[in-house]
Amino acid sequence: MENDEEKNPADTEVEAGKQEAVTDELEKEEDMIEEKPRNNKYDFYVELVLFLILGILIGIALKTEAVKRITIGYDDYKMKIMKSDFDINKIEKDILQKQKDEAQKETVENQIDNNAESIK
Repeated sequence: MENDEEKNPADTEVEAGKQEAVTDELEKEEDMIEEKPRNNKYDFYVELVLFLILGILIGIALKTEAVKRITIGYDDYKMKIMKSDFDINKIEKDILQKQKDEAQKETVENQIDNNAESIK
């Protein structure tokens, strides 16, 4: 067996190179660990600002669409009143009249049935 003193100089250089590579990797990992919290915080703030901008844009879009479609509000008295094709009051009167007629028919039929039963 060989002693440590009798090692090949090329082997010692390879081992030294490996040790340097390992120490370089450890230093890089330490640097990344130190920078990571700062980068995460920065990324969080960037995402927060982007969400804020997105929310504002969605709000503006919804408001413009609502103004176009929703007509209930403070300025209703300024709206032009359009003539409707039907009269709600007339329809209501017709329905009430039909209900009265049906109720009268039922009472007449009930009276006829009661009279027929009393005759039997």
